[in-house]
Parts: sequence; structure tokens; C-alpha cells
Amino acid sequence: MDILGKGWGDFLKMSLVDQVKFFSATCCKVLYLSLLLFGGCKEEDGGFESYKLPNQVVRDFELDESVSGRRLYRLSARLATVWEDESRIDVETLEVIFYGYDEQPYSRLVADAGTVWIRGEDLVARGHVFVITGDSMTLRTDSLAWSNSRRLIHTQAGIVIETSQGQIAGTGLVADAQLNKIEILSEVHGSSNYEFEP
Repeated sequence: MDILGKGWGDFLKMSLVDQVKFFSATCCKVLYLSLLLFGGCKEEDGGFESYKLPNQVVRDFELDESVSGRRLYRLSARLATVWEDESRIDVETLEVIFYGYDEQPYSRLVADAGTVWIRGEDLVARGHVFVITGDSMTLRTDSLAWSNSRRLIHTQAGIVIETSQGQIAGTGLVADAQLNKIEILSEVHGSSNYEFEP
């Protein structure tokens, strides 16, 4: 056996003091090489130090938003991940019920996922977004944002609105949560049973 250039027999012939010195020097070299190889893996390689854990993970999450004691909406989600440093809550499988001045529900939004921004209580819904109003009007899109301060929903994605009178499709939308006042931003097309009087 070769021990760094010395044969095993030569190593055994060394005095105990020389063996300890040799062994100490070898251990120092191995430690130095280990530090070079493994000690330099801090943030450059995206190691464990760069991964942040959420503050909370909550199942069956509910959030009520109100102003002056009047409920605006209730958000329910299968799972919520709270990121306090980023002032956001990521939610999965969400449902939002919007309430009117009489505190009666007037529309319902469902989506695969979303984000609630804690400071302004704004909401972004993503994936199979579906809104249905009390009078059975529906809105389908891929993503939708709720501005809590403006009390408006908006999107730049493609949309489809269906009513008992017909269907309208387009790209982009700004509307109130009841879908009473709707502005489709571009590429509007559709069909309707509505008849204009002469």
C-alpha cells in the first residue's frame, strides 16, 4: 500500500512522533481540500441558504374583506401559503363570493390558483377562472385581477361572456364584480338573440 509516496513498511518503520506528524499533515491537507470543494457552495449555486420557507401553510383557508363593517368578499381556498416578507398569500383551488351593499352575494369566482396581496387586499386569479353572477351571466378567462380600491375586475387575457341572450368573446376586460358595467378592450365578436326595436 502506498501512503502518499511512502510504502506501508516505511510508514511502520517511522517513529511514533513522525507517524503523528505525517498523519496530522495528511489530515490538514484533506480538510483543506474538503473546504475548497464543499465550503465554497454558498449562494452561487443556489444552495440551501437561498431557499426560503413560507411563514404559514394553511388548509381550508378563509379570508373576509370588509370596509367599515360591510363585507366586500369572502375568499375560501383549499390551501394557502403565507409569505409575510413579500406581503402575499398564494392560494390553491379558490372561491370568492362578492357581496353587495345589502350584504347579499351577487357573484361567485372560482379558479385553480391565485394570489392575495396583503396590503391592498387585491387578488389575482389564475387557471380556469369562472365568474357567475346572480342573474346567471358567466365570464370565463385564464386570469383575472380584482382591484380592491377600485372595486373592478380586469384582465388582458381572452374572455368569453355568456348570458341568456347570447355569447360575446374578446380580449381584455374591465368590469365591476356584478358584470353590470363591462368594457371589452379588443377583438369583440359573438352572437345574440337580442332584438333592437325600430
